[in-house]
Formats: sequence, C-alpha cells, structure tokens
Amino acid sequence: MIKRRRTKALEKAARAVKDDDEFVAHVFAIARAFAIQHELDRNAGSVRRSLKAFDKHALKLIEWLDAAGTAATPEHGALRQIDAACKALGVPYVDAAGLRTALRAAATAGRRAEAKLKGRKLRNAPRQAAEALRATFEHHKLKVSYQASQKKQSEAVKLLCAIAKDGGDPTMTPAQARLWIIESQAKRAG
Repeated sequence: MIKRRRTKALEKAARAVKDDDEFVAHVFAIARAFAIQHELDRNAGSVRRSLKAFDKHALKLIEWLDAAGTAATPEHGALRQIDAACKALGVPYVDAAGLRTALRAAATAGRRAEAKLKGRKLRNAPRQAAEALRATFEHHKLKVSYQASQKKQSEAVKLLCAIAKDGGDPTMTPAQARLWIIESQAKRAG
C-alpha cells in the first residue's frame, strides 16, 4: 500500500462538518485506518494463502520437534547444537515442549482466522469506519443523522463517503454509507 497524505477534499469535507483541528485529525485517522483495512479486505485471498503457508510450516516444525525428542535422531542432534549455540550467544533457549504447544496454538488460531475469511467478500473497512465516525461525532457532541436522499445527504453520510473515497474505495454511495451508519448504531445499541 502506498502511504500518502490525506487529500484536501477530505479535509474540506471534515471542516464542513466541524471546523476544528482535533475533529479533522480524527477524521484523517479514520481514513488512514479505512485505507489499511480496505487493502486487507481486497487482499483476503492473499491473507488466506499466507495463513495456509503458516499452518503448513508450523505443522512441519511440530513434526520436526517431535522427532527431536527421540534420542539418536538427526533432529535430536540438531536441537542439541541449537541449544549449545543459543547458550553461547546468551540467548535464552525455549524448550521444545513449550515451542510445540505455542506452535499448535498458533496453527489452530491461523485455521480459525482462515475459516473466517473463506467464501465471503470482506467489508470490514466501511463497518469499522462507520463505528469510528459515530464515536467521533459523539465525542465532539455532533448529531448523527442517516439522511441519504438523491438531493441531500447528512453530514455523517457525506463524510463516510469522503473517507471511503480517500481510503481507496470510490464506489461507496450515500445509500451504502447510510446503511453502514445505521448498522453501527444497531451494533452499539445491541
């Protein structure tokens, strides 16, 4: 992802809501988070592949550590050499049993994370941005409105669209922004 400065358009949209440097800084932070999450949402397939690779390597390393637990195996000899090298460097050595446990837990967590990414289009960026925008409006004691007609949109809807556009998603419509803001209210209430 290319790191860039926030746009003048986003600053103008934020200042139209509230001409306050702290408010504008909050909106810029929301846009920055949106851009990061939007990139992750778009690359969910790459994240899944990376999680699969981690799982495969973690399982192979667990197998290797299991074999290293048996005396007179090449793995056992290699583990003893690693232990000696760690001691010589003054590096605390992690015992194999603890490492196996940690790798099993990490592999399980990775499989769960991968399962959450399967078969669906991720839309975490607009959800998180709507929740953050709602919190920012409440912090600055601004009213959150959901209006999103063809001719007139509320400040929150306009600002969420500007955040999305600045964060790399120029396709968000006022109607979609309205739904995300409503969902953020429902989540907060529920």
